[in-house]
Amino acid sequence: KKRERSGRDDVGGAQKREKREEPAWLFASTRVRIVSKSFQGGKHYLKKASVVDVLTPRTCVLQLEGGEVLTDVPQRALETALPKRGGAVVVLVGEHRGQRGTMLDKKGEVAAVQLSEELSVHKISLDHIAEYTGALED
Repeated sequence: KKRERSGRDDVGGAQKREKREEPAWLFASTRVRIVSKSFQGGKHYLKKASVVDVLTPRTCVLQLEGGEVLTDVPQRALETALPKRGGAVVVLVGEHRGQRGTMLDKKGEVAAVQLSEELSVHKISLDHIAEYTGALED
């Protein structure tokens, strides 16, 4: 009986952990900041980098501003970096995921973003956008 019960608990525990985990938001050609003091002993703490490739929904390859490449970087060690007003962004989460645009303004935790495809302006959480570092389409 104990074995069956612990099996059920393990499954339930996994489901609970999965629900608490943030959605996958990694996207190639975006700027991020390393915010984990424990990642690689903290030697890259608070450094900015560009996402070069997304290996799994929650791990990526980064290139630091100095040119150094880091592999297998977990999403949980990162936060998004934002451009200055007028800078290029990409939407990372939600119905507009993957769309590029321009950050027009930011107030509190929300940015006004004009999407490039339809030129419409949307209010999007700062956690759901990042500076876009790829080639801009004209």
